[in-house]
Amino acid sequence: MSVPRNRVPGPLATIVILAAACSDEHVPAARLGERLFNDPGLSTSGFNAVSCAICHVVDPASPAVVPGRFDPGFNLANTAGRPSWWGGYELTLLDALNVCLDRFMSGRLLSQQDEEARLLYAYLDANSPEPASSPLPFTVVRNVTGLADVAGDSDRGRDLYERACHRCHGAAHTGAGALDTRPPIVPKSTVAEFRPEQVRAVVEEKIRHGRFFNLAGVMPLYSVEVMTDADVADILAYLGL
Repeated sequence: MSVPRNRVPGPLATIVILAAACSDEHVPAARLGERLFNDPGLSTSGFNAVSCAICHVVDPASPAVVPGRFDPGFNLANTAGRPSWWGGYELTLLDALNVCLDRFMSGRLLSQQDEEARLLYAYLDANSPEPASSPLPFTVVRNVTGLADVAGDSDRGRDLYERACHRCHGAAHTGAGALDTRPPIVPKSTVAEFRPEQVRAVVEEKIRHGRFFNLAGVMPLYSVEVMTDADVADILAYLGL
């Protein structure tokens, strides 16, 4: 399968997907790419427990921010033809994928010669029926305030926590059902480490900055396009902060 003409050329987007490149000649490359997308083993790190699917969906029928979900990453459908990724900071799809592998999955960077890169591209290309689209906004909150002036709704915060945070951190205050033993218990770990007057701002900072400012281990950040200040305030209220 060759890359369609409406795809923007780049190190990954110019790759020709060949059946011989697949580890199973009877399984389409896109299907094998989907398996990789859902497999924490894509990362070479023995400490990684997350897959691409922890932060992203791939659904051509849905918008970039899927209603009802609170994924830190955008819907990756229709991404193969995008002119840039990560708010314009990355100009090739391969580099955009490697940001996740490096910062959030602690894995080896992929090259355009790697079979994993070819298969992931096949999967994303198969789910990119739309022509090349405009870059998506990706706004990072650089200065947190603790949201002291934003009243939160703890009931709504409970629902938001379940959809946005539970998948990795498990239940609030106990960590029950966490992805594994490494994610900190929220907010228990923060309360134990910081002074009471700091905790609210620190939790907001971890939500807003994640790994980008070398905080929160390998946690991805939540941009304002995905999670509003009101959403964050609701989560803080649910956590009793």
